[in-house]
Amino acid sequence: MWLRYATNFSRVLKMSAVKIRTTPASDAWRSVMTALTRVNAVLAREMEAETPISLDWYSILLILAQSEEASMRPSDLADQIGLSRSATTRLVDRLASDGLVERRACGSDRRGTFVTLTPRGEEVFREAGRVHLRGIDEHVGSHLTDNELAQLGDLLGKLADRVGGDALSTLTPSSTA
Repeated sequence: MWLRYATNFSRVLKMSAVKIRTTPASDAWRSVMTALTRVNAVLAREMEAETPISLDWYSILLILAQSEEASMRPSDLADQIGLSRSATTRLVDRLASDGLVERRACGSDRRGTFVTLTPRGEEVFREAGRVHLRGIDEHVGSHLTDNELAQLGDLLGKLADRVGGDALSTLTPSSTA
């Protein structure tokens, strides 16, 4: 939803007859959201054309792969991906029905469960990871110098650290598929 907002907001600013007040921060944010929307759309198309999963599914598998023992409580997974518990349950159900994840009982809490990558999930994740990394290199890395990429990473990391929150906190630049 926020991706649609960013794209539409960018179009409205260019077409609008009404003067919209902006600030340096809002201009920078619009640029971030527009770039993210465009790159994400291309990555999603490539992922669906070249792998058996969507970019959304890949994001879930990435979070699980980077977690301890490739396993997380569903509530922690929901926090990481920014979805409600019920939406995460439905997503996990679909991933499980395709054999990419499984639910396992928690040894210390009989009522609790963990969502865990299956061997097939790891295999699909690695295949999709190659497509994703190639796409990022092509659609981001090829347009910026190494110094610009480092600056972008530093600035967005600084913003993420200062704004706070735990969403996507397990994702680190050095640990991709």
